[in-house]
Amino acid sequence: MRHRWRSRLLATPLLAVPVVAAVLLAGCGIPEYTEVRVDGQGPAPGLPTGSGGTQTPASRLDERNNTESFVENFLQAPAVEAERAVEQVREFVAPVHRDDVRVPNPEVVLTVVRLRERPQITRAEAGVEEVALTVQQVGLLRPNGALEPLPAQEPEFTEYTFRVGSVVGEQGKFIFDPPSVLLLSEDALKSFYLQRTIYFWDTSQRALVPDLRYLPAAVPAERRRTVLLEALISGPSNWLASAVQALPSGLRAGGNVPDTGDQLKVTLVADAAASTDERQLDRLAAQLMWSLGQGNFSNDLELTIQGQNPKVFRGADLRAMNASEALAETPERFAVYQGEVHRLSSSARSGEPVPVLTEEVNRDVVAAGFTRAGGGTYAALVVRSGDGQRLVTGAATGAGTSFDTSTRAFGAIGRPVWLKTPGDVGLIVADGGLYSFRVGTGAVEPVTIPGVDGAVQSVGVAPDGHRIALVVGGQLYVAALGRDDKVEVLPPRAVPTSLSEITQVDWVAETLVVVAGTNPDGRVTLYDVTVDGAIETRSLRDLGGASVTHLAGYPANPANQVPGAPASVGARMYVANGIPYDIFEPSEQIRLEEVEGVDLAAAAESGTDDVAPSAPFFLY
Repeated sequence: MRHRWRSRLLATPLLAVPVVAAVLLAGCGIPEYTEVRVDGQGPAPGLPTGSGGTQTPASRLDERNNTESFVENFLQAPAVEAERAVEQVREFVAPVHRDDVRVPNPEVVLTVVRLRERPQITRAEAGVEEVALTVQQVGLLRPNGALEPLPAQEPEFTEYTFRVGSVVGEQGKFIFDPPSVLLLSEDALKSFYLQRTIYFWDTSQRALVPDLRYLPAAVPAERRRTVLLEALISGPSNWLASAVQALPSGLRAGGNVPDTGDQLKVTLVADAAASTDERQLDRLAAQLMWSLGQGNFSNDLELTIQGQNPKVFRGADLRAMNASEALAETPERFAVYQGEVHRLSSSARSGEPVPVLTEEVNRDVVAAGFTRAGGGTYAALVVRSGDGQRLVTGAATGAGTSFDTSTRAFGAIGRPVWLKTPGDVGLIVADGGLYSFRVGTGAVEPVTIPGVDGAVQSVGVAPDGHRIALVVGGQLYVAALGRDDKVEVLPPRAVPTSLSEITQVDWVAETLVVVAGTNPDGRVTLYDVTVDGAIETRSLRDLGGASVTHLAGYPANPANQVPGAPASVGARMYVANGIPYDIFEPSEQIRLEEVEGVDLAAAAESGTDDVAPSAPFFLY
């Protein structure tokens, strides 16, 4: 048969592996067979963000006389500039089948897949082997570097089959009956692409919203800024399109973007319809500097709109136009102990009082969230109220401090999270639903999640305040927000991961979330996952059979990224089997002596010294 590719729906990827009963360490709460520790901040997944040299995948003849390695190389073959991908794949395909390799839709180049097991290789006939790839289809990598979701009719879990054999008069192995799409493995995406972030203004033009893109490392260093500029001009990823503004229509690149070392120079051509006033130019310059400047804000930006005089912008001024640049290198850490919020000794501003809260308010607390924005500091508390829980919100501003208690009670409320810009609005998960709240109203309003059914388990807010991550029914999603009169969740994007039974999520970088779930071996773990699900950092924490009931992240400051170094990742705290942990603290477990304001002698005398702190969180 000529066409041996097939796609069939497979089972959910949770493997039937029995989970060993957890034997807990005394006083620890984590299974004793926890294997992985991270001392210090680890890198984000993927390649370094700096310029580096060109990198290209292995050739067809670099197979080490091994069919499995040949297949691995075949799945790396298209990891080059988009216009060369088809040519590179055809090199692996037998001449008789090379015309079968094409891209039917010019807007889609590669199908990114995650292997769920090693390739299954069986002998089909003399000198010919059949290969079966069981995969999770992660998404479609477009020429502009955006990884978009699969069409709704495409199965997430599927199988590709093809044959491997030799060709008379030719060296090495070849693919026969190749798949009808260009496949790129997750490992190849990690190894041969640079993760880059481009930025778009939200529709109110108050915040720069990050958009993750993949740039082939094969692109010469001197062309990378130009490729990113073209990606910026092409517009945002589909899931962000309704929440952000594309560049003014009629703008296009006016040539290469040179790297002069002391100044970023960008030239644009504007059609007659593309009017740009001074304020628009400022916003455009901030977009360009954050998207193309590679974190070097000590340089200036020279922007030339063809036909106009160049305008120079100070890098330091453009840095300040992204609110995420205010993220602290060492965040303020807090936890709840005996119904009160306390600062942790590992916190920035250690020794200072807990912000906003008065003694009368700081009682019966179950969980909390703090933020600073617009000159004010805001607090949201989940407090016990009869047999249920209520939300208390407060603000400390120039006008004083005030608090409001929600008119509605719930059975259980999760950790409150705040939306940046302006900062007085937040979200909670309560009794399986998503709700918004606003300081000064006492109202808690339901928020609809379009197209998604199931109980909401967790929500985290990105540092720009216009994107959220959600866990609904054990599945991970990301969504953009509409932020007009009320909070609106725009159609979510399902994030494919190798985890199942996901319980918690939060953000640790602009395009990276930390997730608690069950891995294919049946063990609870923490993974870092890119917002599109393409790249995972596995075994960040192996927690065996523990139950993760709480997770809080603090994103890294993107302005502090060192060119050429791995992308920065922020801090994480979590609760497993009732015990709180700080993943980057040397002791890891958050112990009572780290909770400021607690009289340890009195706690020992009253017998409460063995009560663990709970619900750790960051001021964010």
